Amino acid sequence: MLIRRLLLAIGCTSLLLLLAACALLNPAESQTDASATAVPSTPATLFTPSAQNTPSFTIAATLTPTSNSLIIWLPPAVASRTESGAVTLSDQLLAFNGAHPDLEIIVEQKPTNGLGGTLNYLRTGRNVAPAVLPDLIALPVTQLSAAATEGLILPMEDFLDPTAVDQLFAPAQEWAYNASHLVGLPFALTEMLHLEYSTVITTTVPLIWSDFISDTTKHMVFPAAGPDGARLALQFYLAAGGKLTNEAGQPALEAAPLTVALEQLYNGRSNGFILQQSSNITNLADGVLLVRDGSTDNALTSSDVFLQSIITGYTPRYAAIPGLDAPLPAIINGWAWAITTPDIQKKALAAELITFLTTPENSGSWSQESQILPANPAALDTWPADDPYANFAQEELQRAIPMPLAANTAIMSALGNAVFDVISLSKTPAVAAAEAVAAVAP
Repeated sequence: MLIRRLLLAIGCTSLLLLLAACALLNPAESQTDASATAVPSTPATLFTPSAQNTPSFTIAATLTPTSNSLIIWLPPAVASRTESGAVTLSDQLLAFNGAHPDLEIIVEQKPTNGLGGTLNYLRTGRNVAPAVLPDLIALPVTQLSAAATEGLILPMEDFLDPTAVDQLFAPAQEWAYNASHLVGLPFALTEMLHLEYSTVITTTVPLIWSDFISDTTKHMVFPAAGPDGARLALQFYLAAGGKLTNEAGQPALEAAPLTVALEQLYNGRSNGFILQQSSNITNLADGVLLVRDGSTDNALTSSDVFLQSIITGYTPRYAAIPGLDAPLPAIINGWAWAITTPDIQKKALAAELITFLTTPENSGSWSQESQILPANPAALDTWPADDPYANFAQEELQRAIPMPLAANTAIMSALGNAVFDVISLSKTPAVAAAEAVAAVAP
């Protein structure tokens, strides 16, 4: 009987997993940063499960793709987000391999940004080493449009049932198409901002921001010195009717709605509801810790931080972020499958694998084990029926909006600076808004 094995080879810019048919994944250390740097060079290892499922390691040969190979590039945030998620993904790939026993599935972990990132390799690799380029990749949804325009990912409506897109949450449906072509199938959603609040609070969180911050017996922290502070400001800005481009289609901010947005944060800081230490917090996790240790009552968090920080014996409370006249719609990001090979046979196989991995059962199992929200409501329905967070996430994702492609680095940097200025009380909302508008102006 043929023993199927899993090959784990770590190179200077990649982590290769050769899946044949019946082995468990030995996942890389969990990473949630899609732009993680390349993995340092380490000798290749071969993992063969023993009868007791105890891994043993020996030096392995160099991987050599063949005509029967299907090469997949995944970011660590997808492939090895959690140990149990990595095992679940491996099991699903091996199950697919069982239906295609002659197929070699090679999975390479690669960051999505930078010189060692997926798109950069796709741009340069065709003239250097086309044989080792991927057939299937997972990309941030915000990269789909540019990648399709450059021809780095290819239309797949002839191989993938377009009705699969109709089953997704509305924001995910918007990312799937570029110039009327189906170029990506979102499978996971990230960065859904919401509140986590103290377990000693028994009242519900108000729906309106002005009501929320009026109770100065309670307090809130959020990362005013980090990118999520800018994301919160963006949510208020869009809710106030702000646009991200001018009439010529160039990136731009508008002073009036931005002033309204910054006033919400300034008012909460000036009346003492938002704590001064928010100016020193750079990430969501640090703020959440202050709620959990009893130092404050409310903190800004996200679906990713929340799902990855649940601890035994702690019953968290969570709520949508109060807005100007209704809770703020969450602005979300995500991950999508995309096909890169022009080979018809491999294109068909890649599409078949996408369909297999994104069934509600498979996507639901992987997303729950990986502590990430699935892009398909039916997949979220497979989470435990007694999980109240799944119900909350369903409601939030039904009214969520996609991260605008126009919210480029310059805009988010300007918003971040403005948030820091008003939370540190160094500038008024009007002044901070005017400076942000000027910083982005073409």
